[in-house]
Amino acid sequence: MMTTNLIEVVNFKLNTDTNLAQFHIANNNFQHYIDNQSGVLYRSLAKQADTQQYSSIIYFATVADAKKLCDTFFNSTICQLYTSLIAKESIKLDRFEVLSQTACQQS
Repeated sequence: MMTTNLIEVVNFKLNTDTNLAQFHIANNNFQHYIDNQSGVLYRSLAKQADTQQYSSIIYFATVADAKKLCDTFFNSTICQLYTSLIAKESIKLDRFEVLSQTACQQS
């Protein structure tokens, strides 16, 4: 049986008082945390210039891997610091099962 990759897309905006340099440091720490979680294939952070909306996109090997990260997320001080800079009311999380993809390549 083939396992299905999962994509988690989190759209958000920063708090109005968030310092961008502080956010970039928190994001780098968060990226390092994500890179060390089993089952994470890839993560990217993107920003829409005209709306100041960010998208954090994580590819997981399996649904179970996404759940495992979710279970540990709120116990991590790195994750708590990262999310403290985000406007809570702006967060929208979507999960998608991958139906088709090209081979993942690390850059």
